[in-house]
Amino acid sequence: MDIVRQYLTLPDMEKTGVGLCAGGSLSPLLGALYLSPLDAAFNEMGEGILYRRYMDDFVILTKTRRQLRSAIKMVHQILAGLKQKVRQKKRFIGRTTAGFDFLGYHLHPHRRLRPSAESINRLLTRSRRLYERGASQARLWRYVCRWCSWLWGGVYGRVSRKGGVRKYCVLVAKELGMDVQIPLCIVL
Repeated sequence: MDIVRQYLTLPDMEKTGVGLCAGGSLSPLLGALYLSPLDAAFNEMGEGILYRRYMDDFVILTKTRRQLRSAIKMVHQILAGLKQKVRQKKRFIGRTTAGFDFLGYHLHPHRRLRPSAESINRLLTRSRRLYERGASQARLWRYVCRWCSWLWGGVYGRVSRKGGVRKYCVLVAKELGMDVQIPLCIVL
């Protein structure tokens, strides 16, 4: 309890005096405990509503508009009681026929998972930063390989592997204006 108490008294990164220190090792645990009333409320809901939460991100899928409205109302009530709110930037409410982004993936009915546009942009931004700092091509390709390991890891068989690592190495090389020289060991 003393460790948790010390952690909660640390200043947040933006020095606003509100919230937890971002990226702290206890944040996931405390977040899970803090949002447990939301989990409990959805466990009591009837059929036709699918609720999944990972850390502080959650998705709610319903069959009818009425179920969706009652779920949204409940989320706002519970979060208000916890003195929290849904970030407008990260929110998506609508039909899933065109797909939606969740946890760095683009989920689309009847298709394998793909990286979201935001995930691709982060890959390109971080690759550009490495390149600007003088990283070798081999270092860039190792970064892309690790990114692909994240992309494919944990959801084995559900993520599209079309094009493999090479696809993302070529994407990064084009973004950086580099000649594509991908070592054979990475392509395998």
